[in-house]
Amino acid sequence: MILVTAAAGRTGRSLIPALVRCGHAVRAFDVAPGVERLTDIGAAETIMGDMLDPRAVAAAVDGVEAVIHIGPPMHPREAEMGHAVVVAARRAGVSHFVQFSVTHPQLEPLLNHQAKLAVERMVLLSRIPFTILQPMHYMQNIDVRRVVESGVLTQPYTLDTPLAHVDLEDVTEVAAMVVNDPRHHHAIYELCGDDYVNARQLAATIATISGRPVTAEQAPVAHTFVAGAPPGAADAPPTEEDDWRRDARGRLFDHYGRYGITGNPNVLGWLLGRPPTTFEEYVQRSLG
Repeated sequence: MILVTAAAGRTGRSLIPALVRCGHAVRAFDVAPGVERLTDIGAAETIMGDMLDPRAVAAAVDGVEAVIHIGPPMHPREAEMGHAVVVAARRAGVSHFVQFSVTHPQLEPLLNHQAKLAVERMVLLSRIPFTILQPMHYMQNIDVRRVVESGVLTQPYTLDTPLAHVDLEDVTEVAAMVVNDPRHHHAIYELCGDDYVNARQLAATIATISGRPVTAEQAPVAHTFVAGAPPGAADAPPTEEDDWRRDARGRLFDHYGRYGITGNPNVLGWLLGRPPTTFEEYVQRSLG
């Protein structure tokens, strides 16, 4: 049995079917009320619980062979959650711990990278055989169908700075491959695609493949803080978590705009046994 934390998020929903295809039984753990519906995509068991609740985490790791830990994105207590899962896994005698981190976690001015790096330290000191995966940000952050329908690709940082991407399905294929395989113990793998392009080039690729006009536009940073928030949330007084997320996203967008971010695709290609998925292939797949 493999435990997947934060299983109801985007990464978990891609990872569960990949694990099932590799013959693994999956226990899905998440605080989201709909976690039980993950059985629809292959989870053998589901547990609803908070990673900040030691009893819930202890129940989640009980009896599993391995843990694949996904931290909730942009959460001010992500490092604390990771610590709780690592401690519980060690006490439960888990034989392999796989952590989803981020490419270049040592970029400590970025708050979300700070959290990932703190969890990496805990994993390294845990005495559990580990594999740390450091993916680039996902191609799936770009909703290709929505971009084609609107004719606009928006992002909250400059349109001319190139960034790398990676296909989430490539990443979860690797995670399902390495878990419980001792050949990947004590390894840290950077997972990056081969595209290193700016927003204008991404928009041009989508336009070419879809046959529809697409332009790139820089969205105001403030817009990104409320996108997807429930009605009225933008007018509510900010909480401490809201302030942390605003700071974290502001730092991230400023860094991306000034420096970009990239990595090397070789490791991902070696692990997959094929070249990483390109952005063109992702767009073609997204449009069916």
